[in-house]
Amino acid sequence: MKRWILAAIVLGAASGCQQQKGFPDQKVEAQKRWFGTRARVLYQIAENRFSNGQVDGAAESVRQALLLKPDYRDAQFLLARVDIERGRYASAVRRLKDIEKDDPNSSKVAYLLGVAQEKGREFPEALANYRRAYALDESNMSAVKAAAEVLVSMGETRRAQLHVDSYLPKAGEDPGLYELAGRLAMISKEYDRAVAHYLRARDLDPKNLRYLEALAGAEYAAGKYSHVLDTLTELLDRPGYRGGSWVYTMLGDAYLAQGEPHRAFDAYFTASERTPKEPAAWTALARSALAMNDPSRAILAARRALRLAAGQLDATLILGYALLRGGQVDEAMGTLADAARKHPRSPMVHCLLGRAHAAKGNHAEAIRRYTLALKLDPKNAVARELLIASDTKQISKTD
Repeated sequence: MKRWILAAIVLGAASGCQQQKGFPDQKVEAQKRWFGTRARVLYQIAENRFSNGQVDGAAESVRQALLLKPDYRDAQFLLARVDIERGRYASAVRRLKDIEKDDPNSSKVAYLLGVAQEKGREFPEALANYRRAYALDESNMSAVKAAAEVLVSMGETRRAQLHVDSYLPKAGEDPGLYELAGRLAMISKEYDRAVAHYLRARDLDPKNLRYLEALAGAEYAAGKYSHVLDTLTELLDRPGYRGGSWVYTMLGDAYLAQGEPHRAFDAYFTASERTPKEPAAWTALARSALAMNDPSRAILAARRALRLAAGQLDATLILGYALLRGGQVDEAMGTLADAARKHPRSPMVHCLLGRAHAAKGNHAEAIRRYTLALKLDPKNAVARELLIASDTKQISKTD
């Protein structure tokens, strides 16, 4: 055989051996690519299911993805989120710490680790991870807010407030941080500050009805009743908004404070329609009826409140006073005497019972009741005025 023919045969054989030797590697690589593609599809399915609240379905899909691609970090991260949603906080913490080893500079991983630890009541660890999440990404304002929530859970409200206030200059267009600052100010009873923070949150996100509700609550606590009326009116004018009973109760309180009892009555009436089994709504309605100088309506509303909550003190006081105003002195006397037995340390009960005795001409007993009210509450201006008026009448009679 000629040399060149032999060389060609040898070369061809060598080439064939190389192709046969390389074929299994190519097959493995192709299989890996297919597994990777399939894992990504399964991950997308899991992500969509999780977003739609299908936690069990998401867990199944993401586990299948990890069987195909065990080092798939996004899938591992999603499985940690599934663990948190299922209340398996310790499992989530372990999984996230494993992810963290490969990606120690991920703000997202540090933040979710903080979430798992916070829910597992590992507050110091959660706080440290939220702070680290922000340090790794200063645009992550969610970490700042979460750190403040943890401080509140730890009973360190003032520290939480200082923490949030220090980040407000960096808040930019984040209304959530101002809303949180408002809540913390409310807890600290710094109502004017709460109003300012909620106003800022409202201005940054005018469509958020929750911010308007919170603003009204802060204005109410601050005694800014005209502002409460403006805010609640704006809220109730929003298309599709159906305020709860508390909205109309607060509206009624604001109208009453502004000296508009008829509008207050209308607001309270709506509140009573929304929650007909809530005695407080009927008590408020009775109070506004008294302010309208309508004792008959006040009596009806107070009695409705007492049918729902027998012996409720505010409703009893209003009923007793309305009966007095309506000229039903004997019935008022019976109602208030019973209240005095049940609530012997209520200065207002004794004041009203004193007035009932005065209306019956029992001035000595009236004075005794006013004196007892002052003894229970030395700063009670009503009892003091009634006592002075009774003493004056007694002196004039003597003269």
